[in-house]
Parts: sequence; C-alpha cells; structure tokens
Amino acid sequence: MNFQQQKTNFLRYVSTTDFSKGMLLAFDIVLKVSVAYYFNAIPIGVSLAMGSFLVAPSDVPGNLKHRLFGMLSALLLGVGVTLLGGFLQQNIWLELPIYFVVIFCIAYLSVYGFRASLVTFTGLIAFVLGFANLGGDHLLMHVGLIAAGGLWFIFITSIYWILRPEKHQELLLGETAELTGKFLAIRAKLANKNERENLLKEQFNLQISINELHESLRENLIGNRKRSGRSNSSRRKILVFIELVDILELSIAHPVNFKKVDELNENYPEFISAIEKLLNLMSGRLQAISEFLIDGKQFSKNREVKDLFEHIEALIDTYRKTEPYPESRSMLLLMRNLIDYEEKQLEKIQSIERVLLAINERNKVSLGHKKIEQFITPTDYSFRILKENFSISSTIFRHSLRLSILMIVGILIGHFFHLQNSYWILLTIVVIMRPNYGLTKERSKQRIIGTVIGGILALGIVLLIENQWVYVVCGVISLILAFSMLQKNYVGAATFITLMVVFLYALIQPNAINVVQFRIIDTIIGAVLAIIGNKFILPAWEHLEIEKTIVNTIQKNIAYLKEIDIYYHNKEKLSNSYKLSRKEAFLAMGNLSAAFQRTSQEPKSNQKQYASIYRYTVLNYTFLTSLASLGTFIRTHKTTEASIYFETYVSYILKNLEEAMQKLNQKVNLEYSEELTLKDADSYLDKESKKLSLKREQEIEAGKDNISSSLRTKMQEVQLISEQLNWLYQVSINLKTINNKKSYERLF
Repeated sequence: MNFQQQKTNFLRYVSTTDFSKGMLLAFDIVLKVSVAYYFNAIPIGVSLAMGSFLVAPSDVPGNLKHRLFGMLSALLLGVGVTLLGGFLQQNIWLELPIYFVVIFCIAYLSVYGFRASLVTFTGLIAFVLGFANLGGDHLLMHVGLIAAGGLWFIFITSIYWILRPEKHQELLLGETAELTGKFLAIRAKLANKNERENLLKEQFNLQISINELHESLRENLIGNRKRSGRSNSSRRKILVFIELVDILELSIAHPVNFKKVDELNENYPEFISAIEKLLNLMSGRLQAISEFLIDGKQFSKNREVKDLFEHIEALIDTYRKTEPYPESRSMLLLMRNLIDYEEKQLEKIQSIERVLLAINERNKVSLGHKKIEQFITPTDYSFRILKENFSISSTIFRHSLRLSILMIVGILIGHFFHLQNSYWILLTIVVIMRPNYGLTKERSKQRIIGTVIGGILALGIVLLIENQWVYVVCGVISLILAFSMLQKNYVGAATFITLMVVFLYALIQPNAINVVQFRIIDTIIGAVLAIIGNKFILPAWEHLEIEKTIVNTIQKNIAYLKEIDIYYHNKEKLSNSYKLSRKEAFLAMGNLSAAFQRTSQEPKSNQKQYASIYRYTVLNYTFLTSLASLGTFIRTHKTTEASIYFETYVSYILKNLEEAMQKLNQKVNLEYSEELTLKDADSYLDKESKKLSLKREQEIEAGKDNISSSLRTKMQEVQLISEQLNWLYQVSINLKTINNKKSYERLF
C-alpha cells in the first residue's frame, strides 16, 4: 500500500461518523473531568462522565425520533440499574436471585431489535459498573449526576447532528456505492468456473453487508423526510439510493445459467473477456462515485466505457456474420441479453453521476412522501413481542437466561477468589456474549488478542515513560480510537480500551504491571465462561433454526414471482407492491446468507447437514437471480401479451416450492393450476421460437442483414423467458429434492 492510499484511508477514517462520535465522547468526558479537577471535585466529574459513557453506545444515526428515544431510554435504564445496584450489595447470597432477575429482564429487552440491544448494553454496563462503587456513599447524588451528564451528552450530540445532518448519509451512500462496485467486480470473476464456488460465498457475504447498508439508508433518508423533505439535496440522495438498489438487482440478474456462459466462453472467449473488462470498468465508476461521496474527490467522465460497448457490439456483429444461422441464434441472443443488461447498468451509473454533479441545484425533484415511507422496515415495540418471545424456543429468551446464569457465575468467582477488579469478568461477558455460538467464539478470540496487545503496549509505555501528561494524552487518544472502532474492528477496540484503562490506573496508582496482569486474567476468565456457556447452557444452534429462515426466503421469492407474474399480465406502472416484494426477497436472501455463515462457525460435530444447507442457500440465491433477470427484462422491454403457458410454468414452480416447504415441516397452501402440462408449455414456446426464427430467415433472404429491433426484442423475449422459466422450474425441483446431489450437480 503506497503513501497516497494510506493517506486516503486515514482521511476516510477520521471523517467517519464513528470517529466523530469518539471525538465528541472524549471531548465531553475530558471537559467534565477537567472542570471537576479544577474545582477539586473529581468524584462529581467521574459521575457526570459516567452519564456520557452510558448514553454513548445508543447514539446511532437514523430517524431523529428513534435516536432520541433510544438515548433517553438508555439513560433511564442506566440510572435505574445504578440506583437499584446501589441499594443492594449488602448480602451477596440474598441478592443473587435479584441480580438474576434484573440481568434477565435487561437482556430480554433486546428482543425489540438492534437499537433496543444497544439500550440493553447500557443497562448491563451500568449493572457491572455498580460493582466498581464509583459513587461511594453518596448514591442519590451519584445517580443524579449520571442523569445530568447523560442529558448534557444527548444535547451536544443532537446539536452536532443538526449542524451536520447529511454527512452520515453521504458516508452510507459512499460505502454502498463502494460495495456495489465490489459486487460487480466479483460478478466479472464468476466467468472463471474454477473459482466460482468461493466467489459465490464471497458474494453472499458481500450482499449481507449491502443489505445492512440499504436498511440504514432507508431509515436515514426516508425516515427523516419530515425534517429534511424540504431539502432538494436530500431528495437527490434518495434518487441515488434508488439507482444503487436497481444496480444491485441488475448485477444479480445476470449471468444466471453459468453453463450457457461457460459454453459461450469456450466458443467465443473474446466476448466474455470484453464483458469482464466492462464490468470492471463500471465497478471503477462506482468506486469513483464512492470517493466523491466520502472523500469529496471529483470524478471525470471518459469514453473508455462507451468505446468498449462499441467494441462488444462489433464482436456480436462479427459472430453473427461468421457463424452459420440458425445454429448461432441461441448464442447471439445470449450475447444480446448480456449486453442489454450492461447498458441498463451503465444508464443507472450515469444517472447517479448526473444527480451528484447537480446535488445542490435548486430545480425540484418530486418524491411521493406516503409511498416511499412504505419501504422502511418497521419495528414493533408492542408488549405482544415480549409475550411471543417468552418461551424456551426463542433465541433471545435463551440468550437472556444464559447471560444471567454466566453473570451470576462470574460474580461468585470474583467473590470466592477475591479477585481484584473482578467486575472486569462481568464486563467481558457482557461485551462478547452473543445469542449464537459462532459470533461469541469469534468475539472471545478478538477480545483476548486485543487485551494482550493493549496490555503489552501499555506496559511498555508506562515502564519507559514516567510522565502523567503523556498518560493523559495517550488515554484520551485511546478513548477516541476505542470508541470509533467498537462496531467494525473489535480487536482494535479491545486494544485501545486496555490502553485507556492502564493509563487511567497509572495516573491513580504506581503499580501498572498488576493492572495489566489482572485485566488479562479477568478477560480470559470472562471469555472462557462465555464460550462454555454458549456451547452448554441452553445453546441456540443455528443449524436447528435455519429451516425457518429457508422457508421465509422461499416465501419471499414466491411473493416476488407473483408480482412479476402480475406485472407481465398488466404492464401498468410498476407498483409499490412489486418493489416491496423485491426488497423483501433481497433482505430474506441476505438473512439466509448470514444464517449460513453462522452455521459454518459452529463446531464440526454440528455441521452434519452443512452440505444440504449450502445447497439450500445456493439454490435460493440462484432462484432470486433468475427472478431478478426475468423481472428486469419484462420491466425494461416492450413484451408481448403473457400466454397461458407462462401461467402453466408458474403454477408448476409454485407447486414445487410448496412441496419444498412441506419437507421443511411447514404447513403452507398455495393455489396452482394444472390445466396444462409442462410438455404443452414447452411445445408452445418451441413453436414460437421457430416461428420467429423463420421470420428472421425470411429477412436474411430478403437481403436484410441487420435484424429489425422489434423482431430482435421478440426473439430475446421468447428465449429469455423460456430459459428463465425452465431454469426456475429446475431450481424449484432441486429445492424439493435437496438431498439429490447428482441432480444439483447437473444443474450447475
């Protein structure tokens, strides 16, 4: 990595929202402690700073109302738990049952989703810090100061977001453009069949990240429209987001049948090489858009992509002239379909470039307020959610029980062995404990590695330098870096948290070596408890739960297929129900990919069904890509009227999907028709194809070398729709016969 790239990465890092939040938190804490130090009232400063520390994790950008509600809820929970903890701590044996209930209730609140889980985290941290007895004997004053400090932090962070409301949106859009560009680059590599399986897994993981960014953007751009709806810049950002969603759909939509692509690659490798180059160039255009949004770096238009399109058109023309017709018809239509998708993709990229170059212009951009808000995924905060999940079958219920048991064990270990600062064991459990085994194990490793690295670095600095001001500066820098890395680089966060803690203790007491020693020991104890607990105490194994995710994915694909069917028949303006079904199908596929990833992290003894789960994931993804291909073609081309034979194929596909779900022990009833057989449908489509091919032969005989656009579109329609219907049918067959390895291998 050269110096310029390192400089760019550093500038990007310091411009992130996470770094800004770290700076705000550090400024707030340093200000409070410094003023308190000046007036010789350090305990007051510590209590005020604790308020900021408890609220900060819930400071998640998004809908302004939800953000304030989350931060205030976190503060209220933190204050309540601190107050309750202060009244206890008299007799450990009498208080353990109360601790158990309190921890369970706090952890159980995370059933309401991501923002609620951050509020839960605050409550658990407040519980742990209660054992540090930071308030001394002045409990009520300590709690009041925590509340005041938290409210002040909410105020200054709100002012910051009001002054810089769009920066986070630009960063999210930039990250989305960057990952979408990487997605295109992976699609280009899929032409290499030797690396295809690994590339598909990489693509699954990338789509998970893109889906998460899409959800964040929906909340940030659409959820705040009441506040920012008057801003033309905000409306243009929504347009950019819509285009990025369409680019992802187009990327997924082709190529679908890799056997056809492999055949084309063998017969005409120059064409596939040109398509690969084109995808990489468009990926580069998206990277340039990302740099514009994140770094403010201007992008320039060039003719390279346009020239390459002309070159590809020439390649198609050469193939048409040199290969005998009608033998070449199938490959010509495949090439034409591929280049058509690329042209649509380029149009979307150019549309984004035009919007960004005119981002602050005053000309109005109209967006339907009511319609667009349907695309936000709502969170249900009703009591019903608590009631429905209050069962041993609920993952969150099990997690809450498991966490409560382990926290009690951690308290008892500290009590019996008289460990110094034993609350670090509890803190480690809270920070790394996750509902599933794989992520907990990974976080445990990261926590231990980060703590050891941080301990070694801190020890080296403390032993070499005996200067309190150096400790103060290093401690503040460590606080900023630790908080800014907490979400995306946990090893780094654990390293700087350890540095910060050691520097803090170095200011208070001379023997920092003991601090490092006890912190590493307590961290290892907490990590081991978390791993053992997740494996043996009410374990929530992903391979036992993934069937529900698979069924949900199939159901969302069915809904998407039905919307495509409706649109093909009506050909009216694209409905919101179509767009919503597409969004939900993509999100469901992302959830299935994430569940598959978690399954792969479980112990080998639990991976007996790994092969079938992998096939389910690949087949559902393949089904979605085929749906995207079919839907995109119908939306972007003037097609003929849908025939009854189209319905025949759809009904058989739905029947297969129903049987696939029934095999997964889910009772579902889908309506389908068997008035005609697939043989009838294939016969009809074959006749239509031959009829159009005959027309083309008549054109050639009449001296018309170039095919008419209307005939070409009809031929593309017959080939693409017949191929996609057959492909969807074959995939649906494999979904209901998932253990038939030979059938699966024949498909791919």
